[in-house]
Amino acid sequence: MTTPAWQALEQRMVELRALRSTALLLLWDEATQLPARGAAARVEQNAAVQALLNERTASPALGDAIETAAATELTEDERAGLRVLRREHARAVALPSDVIREEAIAQGEGLAAWREARERADFSVFAPFLSRILRVQREKAAAWTHLLGGGPQVEPYDALLDEHEEGMRVARLLPLFEHLVGWLTPFALARSTKHLHARSCISGHFEPTQLFEFGKELLGAIGFDFDAGRVERSAQAFTAAFDPGDVRLSIRAEGNRPLAAVFSALHEGAHALYEQGLPIEHRRSMLCGVPSAGLHESQARLWETMVGRSRGFWIWALPRFAARFPQLADVSLDSFLGELNRVEPSLLRVHADEVTYNLHIAIRVELELALFRGQLAVGDLPDAWSDAYARRLGVRPTNDEEGVLQEVHWAYGGFADFQAYAIGNLYAASLYRAARRELPGLEDSFARGEFHALRDWMREKVHRRGRRDVAEAIVRDATGSGLSDDDFGAYLVNRYPIR
Repeated sequence: MTTPAWQALEQRMVELRALRSTALLLLWDEATQLPARGAAARVEQNAAVQALLNERTASPALGDAIETAAATELTEDERAGLRVLRREHARAVALPSDVIREEAIAQGEGLAAWREARERADFSVFAPFLSRILRVQREKAAAWTHLLGGGPQVEPYDALLDEHEEGMRVARLLPLFEHLVGWLTPFALARSTKHLHARSCISGHFEPTQLFEFGKELLGAIGFDFDAGRVERSAQAFTAAFDPGDVRLSIRAEGNRPLAAVFSALHEGAHALYEQGLPIEHRRSMLCGVPSAGLHESQARLWETMVGRSRGFWIWALPRFAARFPQLADVSLDSFLGELNRVEPSLLRVHADEVTYNLHIAIRVELELALFRGQLAVGDLPDAWSDAYARRLGVRPTNDEEGVLQEVHWAYGGFADFQAYAIGNLYAASLYRAARRELPGLEDSFARGEFHALRDWMREKVHRRGRRDVAEAIVRDATGSGLSDDDFGAYLVNRYPIR
């Protein structure tokens, strides 16, 4: 039976979740509907809500309620929810309110400056704002570092990593990346089609409205619940989840990049499936959430690449794609898949093939860590970015827009975000291997347009777990192994043999 102490604590968690959803709703509106002249007011609105959320989370009364509930008889789920709430309370207590407010203002002004810099392809417009954002992130990290338990290897950047991937440290992350990049670089080079200038079989104009409609068709096929979600079209694809019953996503639909629209829909749709599949019975506690950014990305990358680039998927999807776009009517499945799975070093992460993708992430993590440690000045970032691309991928940006300004993450203070994409790829490969083992004939079912078996497997093994455990424990329970690049390497070898 639920104790009065837990019921009192639950009411506080309901308020925290409501405030968090309100903050996210402001960001969703800003990205989809906010008029240009509303930007200045939105900065203040975001700052006010974020400050209030941190104040409530850091409240001494909440700390007392946590300890009172901890001393009572609780269920296993309640204990798990208490652990998550205690962690969030400790992080909020450690963070000064003026840092919270300055972060919100720096993010709002930084986003506006980043957009202007992108239009001009001029990093110098954004540079002073990035310097301010970086300073605030360092202040956050310094405030949180003592929560990590100390030790000679703990550094401030670890505090930001731990926010996104609980338990992750630089001392573990860098060797993981070093090993991954070590074998991935020659692997990608051996399979590169960079010098094979074959004519694309996916050409002509693709009406953006029809691309958007096809994206919605794919969302319905993989199991997105339109009664519990909303789909918009925007230049930047993203997902915003307020509750399992209210999950919103936007997808890109550009006439000159038809496959990007497809993969955008699958990627964001998978994020949405995860959010819709969370344990709704725990929506009044912290269990109804996702334990890490890496695990969230595992779902997106799995559906976008491992499903979305498979033969089985396109046996079903290509006729439907061609029905909307007659220029594909005479394109064979083999030709289409050959185009789809080309390995070619490129400048843009969001359009990268799945072989070179993690090399893009490695570049960002390397530069970000150097910035954070003070080993790289903000003003030197464009040249460092270009040099890293030349070294890792053999390509060099011709301007800042296709170089250092291509990502919005740093503009909103998203330091330590990028590692989640690579970790997501590794988790995705392990989960996909386990799903194929337990669901014989899985790719054959894709060819029939049947995706519910995979969705339901993920719902049981991942989504329904909520935040009961840390991400690596959830993956280990589902697959038998933790975080490594073994399954990812085996997946790529199977998908991209040398011919």
